[in-house]
Amino acid sequence: MFKKKTISTISVIALVALVSLTGCSKKTPGLNDTPAPTETVETQAPEVALDFGSPLDLGNGIKVTVSTPEAFTPGAYASNYVKGQVANRFAIDISNGGTAEFDVTQFVITSSTDGTSCVDVLDGDNAIMGAPTDPLAAGTDVTFNYAIACSAKVGAPLKISVSVGDTLIALNGTLK
Repeated sequence: MFKKKTISTISVIALVALVSLTGCSKKTPGLNDTPAPTETVETQAPEVALDFGSPLDLGNGIKVTVSTPEAFTPGAYASNYVKGQVANRFAIDISNGGTAEFDVTQFVITSSTDGTSCVDVLDGDNAIMGAPTDPLAAGTDVTFNYAIACSAKVGAPLKISVSVGDTLIALNGTLK
């Protein structure tokens, strides 16, 4: 009887050792893996200060011009506008003097006043439909209206940023 117990115990130990050396103990990628610490570096595109109404040459024949913002009253069905906010509109002109199509959806427009973000306004009644989504053919221009609403007062500082690829255009003015 002693011999059977010893053999059984040795068999169980051998089985556990065998299981730990086989596929049951293999690591599945992603499980129990502790990623090595990585360093996160935030980079910011170089900022180009531009005056409203001045064209900026982005290279490859692409030029962009942002008009001076002007006050406007959003229509009854305007999106994102809340009564009491200051609404401004401006036009963006993109000229493609290059030899290839230009993807207009690369433009990202943000606006803020006194460190608070403003919201984009769409207002079909005032021909403010947002940025176009179709590529701009070589040798053509497009102008579109853009509008923002800010929870601030007329005369508050206004910063409009337009990023296009690696270029960040900063326009500074005041809410009208």
